[in-house]
Amino acid sequence: MAIDTKSAASEGPATAKHLKEAKLLLKGVAKFLRYNDDLISDENKSRIAAHEADFRAAMAKPGVPVKELEDLAGLLTKACEKSVPGYKASAIRENIEIIFVAVVIAMGIRAYFAQPFKIPTGSMQPTLNGVIGHPHDSINSGHDYAITEENPGILRRVWEKVWYGRSWVEIVAEQDDVVLLRPGSGYEERTRFKFFTYTRIPMQSGKAYSVPGTIAKVQDLIQPRLFLNPVVRKGDLIAKGFVDTGDQVIVDKFSYHWIRPQRDDVFVFTTNDIPYIQAGIDPRMGSQHYIKRLTGTPGDHLQVKGGKLYINGEVASEPGIQKVMSGENGYRGYSNQGVHLDVKLGDKQYFAMGDNSYNSSDSRTWGQVPEQNIVGRAIFVYLPFGHHFGPIR
Repeated sequence: MAIDTKSAASEGPATAKHLKEAKLLLKGVAKFLRYNDDLISDENKSRIAAHEADFRAAMAKPGVPVKELEDLAGLLTKACEKSVPGYKASAIRENIEIIFVAVVIAMGIRAYFAQPFKIPTGSMQPTLNGVIGHPHDSINSGHDYAITEENPGILRRVWEKVWYGRSWVEIVAEQDDVVLLRPGSGYEERTRFKFFTYTRIPMQSGKAYSVPGTIAKVQDLIQPRLFLNPVVRKGDLIAKGFVDTGDQVIVDKFSYHWIRPQRDDVFVFTTNDIPYIQAGIDPRMGSQHYIKRLTGTPGDHLQVKGGKLYINGEVASEPGIQKVMSGENGYRGYSNQGVHLDVKLGDKQYFAMGDNSYNSSDSRTWGQVPEQNIVGRAIFVYLPFGHHFGPIR
């Protein structure tokens, strides 16, 4: 740390400002000695101590010239630098410390208070969006989400990426080739930074294309005939359309330490201790996180009749569940999924159902959620901005 001499001539006496900066230098030296104690020899420690004593003595002199402080500060600084082999005076060490502390704080927040999650499937639509693939009509005519629009210009694509999390796709074969769409061929779903899901489409030539989104949704954008006849000629269309990312939400992991999970909460839980789910998961993947609406708490008796959910003999009155049963704005009510639902929950058991009841794998299929699996309550959609940004209800 250098003493600022711009505000006064070097020949003039030291001011209160100069003395303040001198004290900061001494603090820096003390910090340096603590961090490098095991690297500094006793001889160098004695040399630094001598320069520090001279510097303190000069500070104590009334009207000490700035030039004298500057010279002594320089000698003290150089003594420190030379005491550690390879040491370079810089802010790198301090910056690393700041970053480390920030990471520790962030990890603590993630572990105990709040954590971001991304919605992968459509089981909670229209409350929350999962990943949705919109094929171009030339690829998959008649698909529910098919579009006729051509890929827009760069400015609109950038805007839609921010606003909708939308990625436009148009893959054209660059040469005569074969598209490898068989399991084990490299056609697979991958994740970047454990958060951004994409699908890898390999070619026999060794080239591979990456399309944002889960493999189930990216398949909607691939030319259907390629699954039967994967041979392409240069210029052939392989995939076209766009993929909207799933909603990215903040989950409150703190509140359930103080209050019990409530009916109507949109909550996140792990799949360990749910045998039906774990049986269908690659053991290498371990437990997964699911997000559903909490429709039953310990002791509740649940039934689905006529598209409505009955709790303890009465039609559920919770606002979110009522919204699903309304049959309006994209909601279709509750389905038994071909089996008469009549469930009595035991102690520490919770019932989870997707708002997209007709297309949701939930407690109707794989049973109750054990209390110890519950992670927290989904409270806020922070990305993308254009669909459901704001509090989750």
